[in-house]
Amino acid sequence: MIRNKRFKAASAVLLLLLLAVVLSGCTTFDNFKKTYIDKKVVGDTNTINIGIYEPGSGEFKEQGEEEIRGIELANSIYGNVNGIKINLVRVDNQSDINSAKTAIQNLIKMKPTVIIGSAGEANSMVASPYIEKAKIPAITPSAANPLITENNKYYFRASITESQRGAGLAEYAYSVLNSRKIATISIRNDSSNTALLKGFNSKLSELETAAAGDAQSEPTSSIVYKEDINIDFAGYKKLVKKIKKSGADVVFIPFGTEKADLFFKTVEKEKLEGNITFVGNSTWNDYDFTRMMKKHPNIKVVFPSDSVFSAGKTTTKSITAETQRFLIEYANKYGDDNEPTSNAALGYDSYLIAINAINKANSTKPDDIRKALSKLSDVRGVTGVFSFDKDGNPVKSVNLSTIKKGNIISLYVTNDTTVAQTMEKIK
Repeated sequence: MIRNKRFKAASAVLLLLLLAVVLSGCTTFDNFKKTYIDKKVVGDTNTINIGIYEPGSGEFKEQGEEEIRGIELANSIYGNVNGIKINLVRVDNQSDINSAKTAIQNLIKMKPTVIIGSAGEANSMVASPYIEKAKIPAITPSAANPLITENNKYYFRASITESQRGAGLAEYAYSVLNSRKIATISIRNDSSNTALLKGFNSKLSELETAAAGDAQSEPTSSIVYKEDINIDFAGYKKLVKKIKKSGADVVFIPFGTEKADLFFKTVEKEKLEGNITFVGNSTWNDYDFTRMMKKHPNIKVVFPSDSVFSAGKTTTKSITAETQRFLIEYANKYGDDNEPTSNAALGYDSYLIAINAINKANSTKPDDIRKALSKLSDVRGVTGVFSFDKDGNPVKSVNLSTIKKGNIISLYVTNDTTVAQTMEKIK
């Protein structure tokens, strides 16, 4: 009890300091005041609904509940826009495509002004045509499939796509690690892996071309080895020997937790753990992967993470006042021992994006809000600064993390903002 009181007291002091920092910058304060303080009534009613379309059961229950925590926290802090109270209405899509259809239809009947959701790629894909037909703007916190937003001007996302994550990994490998010996492993018929690797290769080619131009020479490929494998691949020993022979010091691998464990065991047998940095996908930003990596303390891994904080720490370059406020308020609401996840942060950011659009539109009409969403720029959220491309994807920097002493630690934020590739480009 004493510890909680002290934490809340310290949180209050820190929050006041953060607000002072916010108010010290004219532009930041104007945006804050315009969005959260002004009391102009813009509609015929003093209450509007924001719909929550998330799984409360089934395979994606945990992810959905994390996103809901972030949404509800944001709503408890920013419960009105321009004097209009925001009410949250929720349906459970049950992590099932058949239930998802009924859930989104029921939610639309509640006449929400904006919809937030869903965890699970398929759930968002199911909802997409219904959202477009109803002409209600929607924001998915975490679903990364480009088809969800592409060709649907009503669907936006808070998370970056796999191609953007791949571009971030390439910048780190080439510009930070200065690697010119990179190996890439891809899985056949895996759309997420294909998009991630396409983004990686595209950014790598861009960096190589720029470097060649500066040196007035022809671009040289940094890929020294690449392999295309089946999803049931198990030939780790042979693969590691080929990587060793190539001399690669950065290796792009598509493995999940179980296969990565077997792969890293083989890497250690070949005594390569000190020579290579392994870059992978965002599924590594997970408790199971972190726990597995305790068996491989000398293996260096880097992966994309939508969160800019971990273990109570933040990445200085991308921190905003909202990041700090989120950390304080999350601990106050859910307990200081309950560390927020990336999904919670993205749920929170989705809500912030929605209320910024409502404010910018100065209207409660869904189509006005959709237009405002498409024109939003420099919205400072928990996970970074948001603007959107023509397909509703965020144009933002990529956050990369690593694992040290059993904890996920923020490592690097890309210098360049990244733009999602369309499906036509990544086929």
